[in-house]
Amino acid sequence: MTSLATTLAAPDAATLKAKERERRAAWPQPFALRIHRAVSWLGRAEREPDDRDAAFILLWIALNAAYADLDAESLDERGRFAQFAADLVRLDGAGRIYDALWRRFSQEVRLVFDNRYVFRPFWDHHNSGGTLARDWP
Repeated sequence: MTSLATTLAAPDAATLKAKERERRAAWPQPFALRIHRAVSWLGRAEREPDDRDAAFILLWIALNAAYADLDAESLDERGRFAQFAADLVRLDGAGRIYDALWRRFSQEVRLVFDNRYVFRPFWDHHNSGGTLARDWP
């Protein structure tokens, strides 16, 4: 089975870990921790080449580790995720992320955005009996 890094023509976790080690001293501590966690979860996903379901879940955790703590108090959960995706696309000079998100996997990405169960405010609202996450549609 082809690895995810090969499929997306992206660096693997070991390559990203080496870059993280080179640069982390210059990063704010919360950002460095998020990147460390994201790369670690990516590495764990790479060790599941025969279980695509497990790999997907581990990659989802990696994505959340990377974007979850953005300093965007004015945005809701979907807005933060959309802003994160837009920042990734903007910073990817080769256009690989745009191609993956909007050309190759656009249907899957739209399904995730439209799925209320993947966003925390839905569960906050549900678990609080409707008293939390008032901005949840």
